[in-house]
Amino acid sequence: MCKKILILGGTSDTEKYLNICSKNEFIISVATEYGYKIFSKKFGKDRVILKRFDEKSLEDFIKENSIYKIIDTTHPFAKEITKIAKDAANNLNIIYESMIRENEINITYEKLIYVNSLKEAITFLRENDFKKILLTIGSKMIKHFSFLNEKAHVRILPFEQSIKDVLEAGFDYDKIIAIQGPFSKDFNKAIIKEFEIELLVTKVSGQSGGYEEKVEACREMGIFCLAIKNW
Repeated sequence: MCKKILILGGTSDTEKYLNICSKNEFIISVATEYGYKIFSKKFGKDRVILKRFDEKSLEDFIKENSIYKIIDTTHPFAKEITKIAKDAANNLNIIYESMIRENEINITYEKLIYVNSLKEAITFLRENDFKKILLTIGSKMIKHFSFLNEKAHVRILPFEQSIKDVLEAGFDYDKIIAIQGPFSKDFNKAIIKEFEIELLVTKVSGQSGGYEEKVEACREMGIFCLAIKNW
């Protein structure tokens, strides 16, 4: 069996890496059905797996598939799988290489508010009475923001599970904006204008995560932006 690279990801950075190194034998591991559909279509179902690894299952997979190198292109907030991958690579004496994007962009704006954690973000939102909010944080942790279900719109991927998560958190269909990015500054501005948004909530996701376009849209529209550094 020929040796392969295991690429952990399903992000835009995963695709960038593959465009550079497409000659190598590789397997892409993604954690969502949406990612599986997108990457299977582009790179073939034989090269993509949908799996959430723990350390044991990852080590077993590495042995069974003759993996000699792990390339980590996961989201900056996906710290658990990054730790699992580093530990597995160390235990099996194979190469681990991080291609995780930097999640800090040097932007100064007087209405840009940084918080260090999900807990701090929730505290800020409970203590400040914004009437119309746009949540652009994905669906996985949306349950923690259910207290905003009357005054927040939620922008998520157009994926069945994502919509289900938002509905289960108490948001009605008319609060859901389900669409695939990336989103330009002008597109963000259009949404802010259409729904009369006063505060946009985002994760500090780095340049390829659309963070800069969100902040610049907030700046030009003169609204507040709450940026969560760690998830």
